[in-house]
Amino acid sequence: MADRGYGYRRSVATAVRQQADVIVRIPPATFPLETAGGQPFNVLGWLRQGRDSTQEWRGWCRWAGQRYPVRLVATKLDPTATRRARRRTRRKAQKAGRRITAPTLAVAGWLLLITTLDATIWAMADVLYVYRARWQVELVFKKMKQWLRLNQIRSKHRTSVEATVRALLIAWALHESTTTWLRTLLSATASPESVVVRSWLVSGLGLDTLRQQVQGRWSEAHLQACLPRLHRFLCSRPRRRGCQESTVRTWLAQRAYTRPDGRPKAA
Repeated sequence: MADRGYGYRRSVATAVRQQADVIVRIPPATFPLETAGGQPFNVLGWLRQGRDSTQEWRGWCRWAGQRYPVRLVATKLDPTATRRARRRTRRKAQKAGRRITAPTLAVAGWLLLITTLDATIWAMADVLYVYRARWQVELVFKKMKQWLRLNQIRSKHRTSVEATVRALLIAWALHESTTTWLRTLLSATASPESVVVRSWLVSGLGLDTLRQQVQGRWSEAHLQACLPRLHRFLCSRPRRRGCQESTVRTWLAQRAYTRPDGRPKAA
């Protein structure tokens, strides 16, 4: 557990130095926080004093002799998620041979995030939404492994492996423009009852189009001509649960064209 807190603080310091931002879930026992006056901050006491299910505190974390400003965003888990989280906490403690404490179980009922995002631009709800949408990043890697077959590189020589991986990543970057173009066309021409784009199939079609373009046997014009017949394969009706990727894309597009106060950005 100590190593995890060590890594989290280092990631915050690295992000600040590189003018980037982070959102990480932290265990408060291994991620000490400080007030502006340099006093230790009692996370559990703060949670118990709060009346809202979602709350925020701004303070500091320390790493390698330097202090970094951070935001602590906390949201209370629902009863079902709380029970699951506490069961996991008990299992981990039992496996490690540690005795579970009441404060540890109390904190397990909360989602605690540390972020360096600007509060004037990123509200608490936005920070929580971005964190919960992180699975979409994992899906990108899963799609890359499937469509680029990254797990089937047979060479054992470092130079050839690095060259192969770089070439595949370049191909993926090139195919992104095709998939973006495809998504735009599909969203514009799909019927109202089938607006969810099947991301896996679109990625596969985009890579195959790129492959055919390199071989000189296909073009985006041919693909556009076939698009009306491909709607039934590339689009699907909205599900009861909803498509998280489509929801995330819509939310990011809205953020890209609106200001923090909700008004549209100037062109």
